[in-house]
Amino acid sequence: MWALRHPVTATALPWREGWSNAAGVATACALGASLAASGLIPHEPAAVVGVAAIHGGLIAVALIWAGRPTREALVPIVLLALARALVGVNALGALAYLAVPVWLAREAIAGRLARLELGAPWPWGPVAIGAASGIALALHLVACASRTLGYVIRFDADAILPAFAYDVGANVVSAELFFRGALLHHLWRRWTFGVALALASLAAAVRYCFDPFVATTELRVGAAVYMTMLAILNGVLCRWSASLLPGLAAAAIFFACYRLLASG
Repeated sequence: MWALRHPVTATALPWREGWSNAAGVATACALGASLAASGLIPHEPAAVVGVAAIHGGLIAVALIWAGRPTREALVPIVLLALARALVGVNALGALAYLAVPVWLAREAIAGRLARLELGAPWPWGPVAIGAASGIALALHLVACASRTLGYVIRFDADAILPAFAYDVGANVVSAELFFRGALLHHLWRRWTFGVALALASLAAAVRYCFDPFVATTELRVGAAVYMTMLAILNGVLCRWSASLLPGLAAAAIFFACYRLLASG
């Protein structure tokens, strides 16, 4: 919101402004993600630690940057760890991931996430445009993947529903809150929007390239291309609408279509 009110000039601020309280959480989550990727612990515990550290860590750091107390910022980490533990019992346990956006929605309705561009008034018109943009990007993905790599669309509810719950409850919300809600606005206060968008989008793409759960070279290349495109799209949507909701809609639809291809 600061940058929307000051679109021409930016105030020079220390780099650590707003982030110092998050340093301990970020360090702990980075160590947890490294441990999950190291192969030193069994697969299921590693998956629990990895999901909580990567996605929960991004959400927690964004919340702390937005001024929420550290104890509240740790709630998504706990919810994500519990959800991934339930997945180890039954695939439908992934529905527990949806507790995270429900909790975040409650915080936004209470006006506690305004610094992350989440709160009333709700821009339903831009949300519809964001959804349409996500469909357009998804159609590009489907066309390219089907023609060049032979992927086909197949609806397998047993595979798609848990994966989509993971995307909505962990993958999408963590990326949007951190890379667009927190990092983009942090950079925007220092440089022009174009520079801030480029750096935040690059950071988002790199995060997927080094994700331990993106295992193959083919997936890493695809992630680099499409996550960069999605990051730029959602950053522009955020500036235009002054809300994360259009980008959340775009990303949710894009990943839903990606899951249809992955199950083919």
